[in-house]
Amino acid sequence: MKNFFLALTVSLGVLSGCDSSAGPQVPRRDDHPAGAFLVQLNGHSFHVELADTLQRRRQGLAGRDHLGPDGGMLFVLPAPARMTMWMKGCGIPLDVLFFDHNKRLINFHTMAVGSPGQADHSLPIYPSDKPAKYALKVPAGTSRRLRIRPGAAISFSPELLKALGKGTE
Repeated sequence: MKNFFLALTVSLGVLSGCDSSAGPQVPRRDDHPAGAFLVQLNGHSFHVELADTLQRRRQGLAGRDHLGPDGGMLFVLPAPARMTMWMKGCGIPLDVLFFDHNKRLINFHTMAVGSPGQADHSLPIYPSDKPAKYALKVPAGTSRRLRIRPGAAISFSPELLKALGKGTE
């Protein structure tokens, strides 16, 4: 029962990852945000913002109307759990990639922007197939363009590892 409530809490915290009601709109940025970290996947580097608290996971990329081709957001859970994402309040189509605690890709989805005025309950939910520790949101089509497949490994820069309290690999 304890695991059920943990999973429910994690799902609710992650589910609102693109909820525009969680905070102010973020203006368009053509540069990488201050404090962005590097991650690498399939030989490609991404400059990602970190969503490692409940508040940051809830805000996610809500209110954005632009994300550079190598931009993204890395969602980090305190412990692996089934993750779900949706596109409430997101103005840009995204790929979401779910990774296990070993940083291996579990599965991914391409998420479309909802229709204006679409009811929250009718928005599609995009789940991880197994418990995930990390989710990476990048521009839609990135997974296909880079030919990313389940089992692919993501690596984190030393600065990101330090921010996560993990030291170096």
